[in-house]
Amino acid sequence: MEFCVLSKDNVLILEDISCNDTAEIITSLFKQGFILAPVLIEANNAEDARRSFINRFTWEELANALKNKKLLRG
Repeated sequence: MEFCVLSKDNVLILEDISCNDTAEIITSLFKQGFILAPVLIEANNAEDARRSFINRFTWEELANALKNKKLLRG
């Protein structure tokens, strides 16, 4: 499964991009002020994806990816 990462303050939400209701969930999170990180994480479940994201990427890498309009994969 591939997960996208949404963030607001110190809250991370990881959503499986292959689920039917992911678009509605992401839209709702955008309305609540979450932003979509430029990252796709391949993992077996959301908890593994969260661990991978936290252990793999630095905030500097994410900022650079946003600035350069690049997608990071983990």
